[in-house]
Amino acid sequence: MTTKTTKKNTTKKAAVRKRTAKPKLSAKEKLLTSTIAELEEKIEQLESDMDDQQERVLAAEEKMLRVVAEYENGKKRVEREKERSLTFAKDRVLTGLFPIIDNLERSAKYEQEHQSENAKSHGVKLVLDQINKYLNDTNNVESFDPIGEIFDPEWHEAMAMQPAEGKESGIIIEVFEKGYRSGDRVLRAAKVVVSQ
Repeated sequence: MTTKTTKKNTTKKAAVRKRTAKPKLSAKEKLLTSTIAELEEKIEQLESDMDDQQERVLAAEEKMLRVVAEYENGKKRVEREKERSLTFAKDRVLTGLFPIIDNLERSAKYEQEHQSENAKSHGVKLVLDQINKYLNDTNNVESFDPIGEIFDPEWHEAMAMQPAEGKESGIIIEVFEKGYRSGDRVLRAAKVVVSQ
């Protein structure tokens, strides 16, 4: 290679260096450049944080869906248990009535065979006693006959009011249907006639 060629190559390299060399920046430009670099770093950090938050949101949504599914399954399970309990309670009541039905049938058959008036009332009384015992034993249910008591709308249902000699106003003088209660709870109010 000749010196002429070497000089040309060196000159070309210097020209390329001049074009690619970073221009000198003013103080204001340097400040802006560093601010831009800081902002780019913050943007990268915010994007990273946003990605983390999106992952957390997705995880929370998934957890919420699982909780909702568990709640729905629990709700269905409670409904099934409730239905099963009601069926069991109904079966228990019906099973308890079967012996009473048997005794009513026996009483009817006995009345047909023995036409005496005493036998009829005795058989019916035995069956009524058995029904009342069953209600009291299974559910603590008892009847109440409020004749002579003061009218109480929580326990009694007035069907009529009549004047009654020797009775002050608001006293029960006749009972159409006895009431039934379980403890302090009224199952059926007694239907009564009240004095005026």
